Amino acid sequence: MEKHYLDLRALQQADLNLMLSLKELLDEYHITWALCGGTMLGAARHAGFIPWDDDIDIMMLREEYERFVALAPEINERSSRYALVSWHDGSFARDYARFIDKKYAKDEEDVAAHDCPWLGIDIFPIDHISDDQSEFEQQVHDRAFWKEVMTTCSSPFNAGSTALKKMVRNVFRPVAKAIGGLRAAQKSEAICRRFEHAGGSDIAIVCGMYGTKERWPLASYEPLAELPFEGHMLPVPHDWDTYMRAIYGDDYMQLPPEDKRRPQRIHVWEV
Repeated sequence: MEKHYLDLRALQQADLNLMLSLKELLDEYHITWALCGGTMLGAARHAGFIPWDDDIDIMMLREEYERFVALAPEINERSSRYALVSWHDGSFARDYARFIDKKYAKDEEDVAAHDCPWLGIDIFPIDHISDDQSEFEQQVHDRAFWKEVMTTCSSPFNAGSTALKKMVRNVFRPVAKAIGGLRAAQKSEAICRRFEHAGGSDIAIVCGMYGTKERWPLASYEPLAELPFEGHMLPVPHDWDTYMRAIYGDDYMQLPPEDKRRPQRIHVWEV
């Protein structure tokens, strides 16, 4: 069957509709959450999507995240269209969860066709971390190995942005497959939770894409505020400026040069 891909704006609208469905669930179960990463940047700078962005990401404190993931069987029984997937039930080999819409299938750059081939919103847990920066850096470093296992297990042969990365990943692939993506996700999550009882003053998305940049004070997170996003008011940390500066720098409200704007990575069609 021929695929009729959504254009970028139609894809963003599908993302937004999925976000609103997820928001209804989170509100129903009284789960506290916030926009994160490029989605929060879009809310702050554009009052919606970054014009060239093609996804939505959210975050929640680990205790909220665990409570939500535990509800997956109940949530997934309610609809044949929507599902909450994670490594906990063997449905998604990552150290974060995803809320998916099976009305829309997707192709994604450097991701194997069998690996969660649905439009989805990534849900990242926020962990309590050590106040010692060197311990935090070691934590991120330790997680990096398991991240590579998960990435390799979920990617097709010859995936990678450079010839060297493709070669290294192809060589590493038998080792990664022997370990398994689900086991890697479990190991990685244990590292992310390493300091959950340390009583530190900072939090971080250890399993995020920004490494040691994605660290900020717990006191700047709650109580949550709201920012406009595509005509809806969605939650963000009350001191979202501190979070934005940590990741994107002091000039985050300025548009990047055109050659630095991330091209569309996923291609979606209605099933």
